[in-house]
Amino acid sequence: MHEVKPSDGIITLSPLRMDDVEAHLTGEDESLVRWLHGGPGTREGVEAYVRHCREQWDTAGPLRAFGIRVGADEALAGTVDLRFAGEGLAPGQVNVAYGLCPSWRGRGLATRAGSSWRPGTRPVRAGGRR
Repeated sequence: MHEVKPSDGIITLSPLRMDDVEAHLTGEDESLVRWLHGGPGTREGVEAYVRHCREQWDTAGPLRAFGIRVGADEALAGTVDLRFAGEGLAPGQVNVAYGLCPSWRGRGLATRAGSSWRPGTRPVRAGGRR
């Protein structure tokens, strides 16, 4: 899979990967559970989700899940999911969901993540083809 990595110079977005699982679990708090996950995460559940996200990239499915990464080491600060199809979405609409680990909140990272991909972007295959 070709790595898609939009960046604004402060944050970088890149597809979720298996080495994100530990940071994802460590960064989960009550707010993320309530608003995004529906229940506390498990290693097995997060690994399954990352595999699903990677499959979506590989098959040009309607989901693009990015890790929001900060710094030279690209520490996982949170995630942003773009869903290009789903209940209640008209053609051309995108559902955007994001979550930040508590220690990264209040720094404008979610706003930066939303601005790092172009509005109107259609699902792209990992190799960059539409």
